[in-house]
Amino acid sequence: MRQVYNHLRAQDFQVPWFRIFCGNIARPRALITLWLACHGKLPTRSRLFRFGIVNYATCCFCSKEETIDHILFECNETSRIWKQVLDWLGIAHDPKPWSEELCWLMQQCRGKSVRATMLKLALAESVYGVWQLRNSVSFDKELDATKIVSNILDVIVYRGWTSLKLRSHIALLML
Repeated sequence: MRQVYNHLRAQDFQVPWFRIFCGNIARPRALITLWLACHGKLPTRSRLFRFGIVNYATCCFCSKEETIDHILFECNETSRIWKQVLDWLGIAHDPKPWSEELCWLMQQCRGKSVRATMLKLALAESVYGVWQLRNSVSFDKELDATKIVSNILDVIVYRGWTSLKLRSHIALLML
């Protein structure tokens, strides 16, 4: 049985971004949104335009085409959100388009350090927060764009506080 299992397991390919999901304590809805983003399957306007579902492919925040690279974190509005979350974590990094940001994150999320765990949590919650903001603006719902960063940080604190390993680090960040 072991040989059969190892043979079948060797045939599966491992995606390069698996480290971002291993041990990530984000909310399941945030992890699903992040998983869709990593697979390039988020229903952005350019993707929906290709399928003939919408008549335009422009970003709801600016006049550029809304692709995954653009909405996750090339657009000025979403870049500002990610930058503020990174600044709160004490990480000096300028946001890049999604494909480049994902490569940087794969390097940063190696290991089980507090920094890697916090970065994984922050990424999942930030992607979900940005996607919520994008949907609220697109569908004319009431969501305050100024409170998005504070909502993301609140969830990071709440989810991180459940981990004994992260508690002292979060307490320092909150000072």
